[in-house]
Amino acid sequence: MIRRTFLGLGAALGLLLAACSSTDERVADAPETNADQTTARATGAAATSTPPAQAIRKLGTSSGVATTAKDPSFAPLAGAKAAFGQIDRAAYQIEVPDSWNGELVMFAHGFAGFGTEVAVQAPPAALRRYLVANGYAWAASSYSENGYVPGIGADDTLALKKLFITKYGEPKRTYITGASMGGNVVALALENQPGEYDGGLALCGALMGIGQIDYLISWVAVAEYTSGLAFPIGQPGADLGTLILQEMPKVLGSSATPTQRGLRFASIIKNLTGGTRPFFQEGFREQYAVNFGLALLDPERKGLVNRAATNTGVVYHIDPGLGLTDAEVNAGVRRFASDAAARNAEQYPDAALTTGKISVPLLTLHNTGDLFVPITMERDYKKAVTEAGKSDLLVQRAIRAGGHCKFSEPELTTAFQDLAAWVRDGKKPKGEDLSGDLANAGMEFTNPLRAGDPGGVN
Repeated sequence: MIRRTFLGLGAALGLLLAACSSTDERVADAPETNADQTTARATGAAATSTPPAQAIRKLGTSSGVATTAKDPSFAPLAGAKAAFGQIDRAAYQIEVPDSWNGELVMFAHGFAGFGTEVAVQAPPAALRRYLVANGYAWAASSYSENGYVPGIGADDTLALKKLFITKYGEPKRTYITGASMGGNVVALALENQPGEYDGGLALCGALMGIGQIDYLISWVAVAEYTSGLAFPIGQPGADLGTLILQEMPKVLGSSATPTQRGLRFASIIKNLTGGTRPFFQEGFREQYAVNFGLALLDPERKGLVNRAATNTGVVYHIDPGLGLTDAEVNAGVRRFASDAAARNAEQYPDAALTTGKISVPLLTLHNTGDLFVPITMERDYKKAVTEAGKSDLLVQRAIRAGGHCKFSEPELTTAFQDLAAWVRDGKKPKGEDLSGDLANAGMEFTNPLRAGDPGGVN
């Protein structure tokens, strides 16, 4: 099983690498207007519908890779109208209910690979249905580039908000919600684009910015140490394919049938990501191979986020009875230093840790068994928000489920309802403290409890 899993990942990464080599510079045309759907095309300097530039700091760092946009046309839900088109290289979608309540939700999508075709992602279906049924308009950008680009995501989302205003007028309130890397977009926007949003909702969010890539560096470093293999990371011409896709499974085993070394790897990762908690094992199995993806794609650490990432200073812990002490683990795990220039927040806001300096209410949801963006991101962001003196503006909730971004319809809609009521009425909703033992986290907010709960607590 593990060999098939790793070989499947290798094939997928091959497709991503092939896509990354494309230099196609074509920009797709926006669809023609019809009676039910309106469009606005704004491409390049000749654009007339793009709002004038605002004196707001740019947060994104372009890779310089040419991209094309996938046709953003889509059918609106009953009782709404759809608009779609492009702003420069970014495609967009807008859906406005016939009985619009005057409020707008901007949706920021997550990591979409490294291909050269960008595509819009609508809000989760359950949330989209709720928004339209309750009179909220929503808008989403494809972003102008793929990759780990939260700064570009924040910039392009704001540009779309400005376009929305030119078409429909200033909303009474504007919310920003995002999933996964989109949670990083939310944090960046709330910290760096004052006055643009009235509230934020982060779903399975990479709230700590470059801290997400730091975590993936740790994943690889711990695997190297526990497997006893030497990964040529950062070396010219480095290739990790054979080592990670073929040799490492022989040493660590599968996530379901690990060797003794594999048990050590799982233990260190468990403690790195929040300790014993519901559905850890389910999430670990889901991400066991996938979390090596960034290292496989950029083994020389040439990309901005890889150069900025580090595991220096991380303290690892291993459960007793596995033949290693914490001291041995922390002395043995290789440390990867960051490139100080790449992690400079002034030059690269999107390759630095977020600050927690939010100015409007932010509500977050996170799965206990998320091993792609671990729930420890919530702990770290709470600490940053508290140190920034903004803890009155943050509410966090755990959802007891394995995997990444696994939320039910009531979990999503209740979270948005509570955020909107908080923004409208000023009454802070319930949350929970995620800083301690997570064994009972999410009992109040998980709806329904998943089959087999408490899952992978061990």
